[in-house]
Amino acid sequence: MQELYQRPHSPFDDTAIERLRRMGLVTAEDKPDRDVLAVFSTIFAGQFYDDLCDYYQDYTDVRELLAQIFDTAENADPKQKFLLICLQYDGMFRDLPDPVWWVSGQPEFAELFADGFLSHLRQLKNETREDVLS
Repeated sequence: MQELYQRPHSPFDDTAIERLRRMGLVTAEDKPDRDVLAVFSTIFAGQFYDDLCDYYQDYTDVRELLAQIFDTAENADPKQKFLLICLQYDGMFRDLPDPVWWVSGQPEFAELFADGFLSHLRQLKNETREDVLS
């Protein structure tokens, strides 16, 4: 009889770095691949921005929420910035995307992700014209 082994599924366990490696986010030196994380955070920020625009009925609400996010992030440490992003998903009753969940257990990765995410989100806010939202 084969014994059942339940593998841990936590971004804070020993398997997390291997999962990040399989996603292509880790260099050979077990460091975050900055270029890949830049693309990674841009993709999720773009998807999140679209989710915000879909969730809220009025773009004024989106602008106000983004202003609050950027204001809070201004004085936040890296961990707080990442948690701020997570809370925004909760606020829209959305699950944190799995790849972002796996980044959460690695502070250096989470910091780079949060910085890139917020930077791209700010860029999207500044580039968006309300009359073309659909």
